[in-house]
Amino acid sequence: MQSDLLVMIYGAIMGVVGSIVTSIVTALFHFWLDRREHEKRLAEERERQLKQIHLPTDEEIRMINADRNAEQAPETLRTLAETGSVIFSMILSSAAVYQVRDPRLGFAFGACVGFLVTKRVTKAIFK
Repeated sequence: MQSDLLVMIYGAIMGVVGSIVTSIVTALFHFWLDRREHEKRLAEERERQLKQIHLPTDEEIRMINADRNAEQAPETLRTLAETGSVIFSMILSSAAVYQVRDPRLGFAFGACVGFLVTKRVTKAIFK
């Protein structure tokens, strides 16, 4: 009688545990399905957005062109300023060398001018 009672209690406990485990597995499976469905919807939304073509409006085109023009202007001004500075320096230096009439100073001036011109030419070639 006592062993029958123990078997019945054991069976009841195993039934409850089995029911709990089944509920947990079912809940996990539902969570997995929901997550999969959510990821699938996100992927479809992403794909739909990627397939959709965006044509810019006239105002957006004007803004893009204005940005491009604004980027090019400082580069042109900087190059112009560098060129003017080099030419002005060469004129002043050549006038100073002409007044002194020293051959070593003239040679040094020629070397510096050659260096600057060579540097400018190599930069222009490799750009």
